[in-house]
Amino acid sequence: MSMRSRRFRHATVPLLALLAATAVAIPLLVHGGGGAAGGGGDADSNGADRFGVTSASPAVDDRNTGGPAERPGPAEPTRRPLAAAGRAVPATPAGKLRFGLGPGLDSAHTSPLAPDLDFLSTWYNGPNDLSFLRKWKADLIPEVYQSGHGIHLIVWLDGTGEVGTVQTAHGPACGREYPLSSGFLDDARELASIFSGPANGPALYVTLFTEFQTYPCHPNAWATTPDTTNYYLTLQDQYLAALDIFHSGAPNARVSLGWGGWQSRWDDPATGAGRSLITHFADVLRVSDFESFQAMGADSNAADVRDMTRALGQYGPVMLAHFKSESQATWEADMHALLAGDAVRQLSQDGLFALSFMDAANIASPAALSLARGAVQSHGVHSTL
Repeated sequence: MSMRSRRFRHATVPLLALLAATAVAIPLLVHGGGGAAGGGGDADSNGADRFGVTSASPAVDDRNTGGPAERPGPAEPTRRPLAAAGRAVPATPAGKLRFGLGPGLDSAHTSPLAPDLDFLSTWYNGPNDLSFLRKWKADLIPEVYQSGHGIHLIVWLDGTGEVGTVQTAHGPACGREYPLSSGFLDDARELASIFSGPANGPALYVTLFTEFQTYPCHPNAWATTPDTTNYYLTLQDQYLAALDIFHSGAPNARVSLGWGGWQSRWDDPATGAGRSLITHFADVLRVSDFESFQAMGADSNAADVRDMTRALGQYGPVMLAHFKSESQATWEADMHALLAGDAVRQLSQDGLFALSFMDAANIASPAALSLARGAVQSHGVHSTL
């Protein structure tokens, strides 16, 4: 497989992350006329799954037409009750965290940090990755579960397919096409099968659409243009369908929506930008099994981690899904700010239950490895079988 490294750069308004080589019933807003259908979800007598989404067609069906299918414009929104269906994350003692390491199961499994970790993280960056993931299904994935480690699957799709305007159930949407396609839901079914483990075994954590704010043509805001709003609405449909697919196909799966951790740095309620974007996803966040975000800035990430944990913690348990810095000095300062003294207890109280190191780059030196191991051994908890 090819390993992935990622860079994040900040400007006056936070920019997208760049990929280098390598459950009480609540109302959910559903727009009539064709939300994405889930795989294997429970359906009611009207053909709607447990999210209140009809099982008619995916948001964009491009498998047999050579391109996005035409869809009717949006109908008037209706609200349906959402039955409780969330899966609780494994209990984590107050003041403790579950630690993970990426970027791949193969590398993390052999890391000197592995014995102290709760889970191992790996990435899905598009359909080409299925070739090596299929091979892991028969050996590496069962081996990881049998070792007592959970698995954390990070789905990042900002580097996939074309960027353009497609017709959706909500109207024209501009952005990455693959996340909105029927092809993605088909691939999600295979991913659920590949990573499935026993219901009573270590967890499969899924961070779907990490850094999804960058997928539309106009990132980080709900209402920059109508086709931006339509993109986010359709992505919500796809997320709910994929959540149902993982629940149906993987008994040990817990699913979250993956935020870029820069979103809390500013606010613009008029366009639904910055912190205000989070409120537009409130219904989706409430039905998620947990919440997740990344922190990868070259400048200090500590404030982002605290702010995003508080912002997302009101909806459910929170995971810092991929944490690193291109600046080793920044990473070490962040480690001390976030994992020393009483800091972990405060983060835990605000909702953080897990933290995954993006890769081994920041723990390459003996001193950095010792720093990470000390934090994991002092504040970590391991899965029990």
